[in-house]
Amino acid sequence: MLVRPIIDPNFAVDTYFPIDLSVHNPYWDQHDVSDIETFEHYLEEKRKYHDKFVAHGGFKEQRALYRKSARFQDGAVRDIHMGIDLWAPAGTSVHALMDGMINSFANNDDAGNYGPTLILEHDFQGKKLYSLYGHLAVSDMQDWSVGLRFRESEIIAHLGTPQENGGYSPHLHFQVMTDMLDYRGDFPGVLAKEQLAEFDKIILDPNPFIFG
Repeated sequence: MLVRPIIDPNFAVDTYFPIDLSVHNPYWDQHDVSDIETFEHYLEEKRKYHDKFVAHGGFKEQRALYRKSARFQDGAVRDIHMGIDLWAPAGTSVHALMDGMINSFANNDDAGNYGPTLILEHDFQGKKLYSLYGHLAVSDMQDWSVGLRFRESEIIAHLGTPQENGGYSPHLHFQVMTDMLDYRGDFPGVLAKEQLAEFDKIILDPNPFIFG
């Protein structure tokens, strides 16, 4: 059961299927996962195979994609994905996880980054919780302001195109944190293995917040 739909709720839970972008998938030994056309072809193949539409997955997945990008080679190789991704067409609506307000936002527009990024702040079980939505449309940013409140499931943004979302096939990067540390409009979404212990209590598994 889809507990809290964070993209267009017209995509019912029975249209979701898991996708493997890990370094263990032999497909990526022969194909470039960072090439959008190649990835879209793979995605369509999987949609037909599963007879479903919304690909999802990726929490703590070690991905081949990041080993091909200089952005993630700053010292220790960062290749472990710390959110969940949901692949759907550009323009698909994105919805608030739960009641909250805008904590911060930014257009992280360098290649391979989040592109437009929105972070909401929530009161959850007596504590602060933060939800991050990355790879959004630039046009949504004109409607954002720090402190602006949203209700659960309210539309907060739309998925961006590759030209504005950091250079990826359209998808939502969704992540949940217990602390923003000193970040604003951004938060690490890909870690090196050596960083996992440092962020273990800060970046939570997002799956229970979406799927029951």
